[in-house]
Amino acid sequence: MGSSKESILKTLLYSDIFDYPLTKEEIWKFLISKNKEDKQSFLKYLNLKNHLFDYKNNFYFIKGRIEIIKKRQEKEKYSLEKIKFAKKIIQKISLIPTVYFIGISGALAMKNSDKDDDIDLFVVTARNSVWTTRLMMVIMLNFLRVYRKRKDENVSNKICLNMLVDDSTLFFSKDRNDLYTAHEIVQIMPIVNKNKTYEKLINSNIWIKDFLPNAFSQKPIIPFISKISLINKAINYLLRIPIIEFLARSIQFRYMKKHITKETISNNFLAFHPFDYKIHVLSNYKKKIAKYAYHI
Repeated sequence: MGSSKESILKTLLYSDIFDYPLTKEEIWKFLISKNKEDKQSFLKYLNLKNHLFDYKNNFYFIKGRIEIIKKRQEKEKYSLEKIKFAKKIIQKISLIPTVYFIGISGALAMKNSDKDDDIDLFVVTARNSVWTTRLMMVIMLNFLRVYRKRKDENVSNKICLNMLVDDSTLFFSKDRNDLYTAHEIVQIMPIVNKNKTYEKLINSNIWIKDFLPNAFSQKPIIPFISKISLINKAINYLLRIPIIEFLARSIQFRYMKKHITKETISNNFLAFHPFDYKIHVLSNYKKKIAKYAYHI
């Protein structure tokens, strides 16, 4: 089998897990392949009549799964409203001096969110300020009445601080170098970007190309704040005093420790995953690959 055929099928099988048909441009961007592929060969195969996948309304999908087009279109309507709302909140919490980057992550970043879903954020902070930054963000989000709490039943449009890292920990460790994490990083929707932090995040994780070689062939439109003001730098310095970060960590960890399950918690890396969705997705993907093994 040609490499383009194999890569296209793998890509559509992965997106099928999320009931998410792909456009031609999206298949190319998220193409699952070990090596960079020739775009002409890719387009040639994509345009051939195929017994493995179908095409309708500008979307490609696994044969027999035409219903996911409607699902995507419905979710996109909800998602656009959520993104509009999220941007307003993000602009406010980005005023915290130690916040360097905020991006929308998860399903909403792909405009594939349900009406009742919360809003996941990926945050990069100044060095040695993850806990202080998180504490200030939680206070602000609570004040704005949009912070997702553990016991909340109605989480629609509530803000979940899904992952926070400081700018010294932008590289994801080898145990996180997998297709799921690569996809999650690539699909982040940048909203606030100071000091080219987004670019540093991407450049720190070139391993992503081992899974998604075309991921950065098209540069996203990135909001860019070129400089941090002198006042913000001064406040930033004060907030990063070790004793302040220590106290912020102690206060929050005292509450967290009795609820910790599969979360990742360290001095400069916080990832909150009550249910390890990565294992579920990769296991599902493996089963789909096995089902189509004859064609791969």
